[in-house]
Amino acid sequence: MTEGRTDPALRACFIRVAWAMAIYLLLIVAVPFMIAAWQPTGAALWLIALLPAAPMSAIFWFYGRCFAELRDEYVRLLEIRKALIATGLVLTLATAWGFLEAYAKAPHIPLYFVALAWFACHAIGSAVSALIERRTA
Repeated sequence: MTEGRTDPALRACFIRVAWAMAIYLLLIVAVPFMIAAWQPTGAALWLIALLPAAPMSAIFWFYGRCFAELRDEYVRLLEIRKALIATGLVLTLATAWGFLEAYAKAPHIPLYFVALAWFACHAIGSAVSALIERRTA
């Protein structure tokens, strides 16, 4: 974000992610109703159940595309740092919770929460990145 301007790749990423997130939220609400109304079985059930995974997968693709499209290398570094912090945190949390489930009888958490946790961890990554930048400035 040099000279007070936002890189066009960040704006494009925000728009793409916002649309994909809207579709994801719509599908999260619609899929249970579709399954209840149509009572599909076999491959049809699997395909319907997987519908919300498509826009979520697209969101992660859009983040990767954003990294490739960013013109400002410093902004790219900051964005990749946030994503790496988020990825490290969410993988650590998922691994730790898996051991708690296996050995300490912790309640099961559905795996689709890992992707959602990544966004919370991305916010933490943003805060950590901002702190790092303040220290080095």
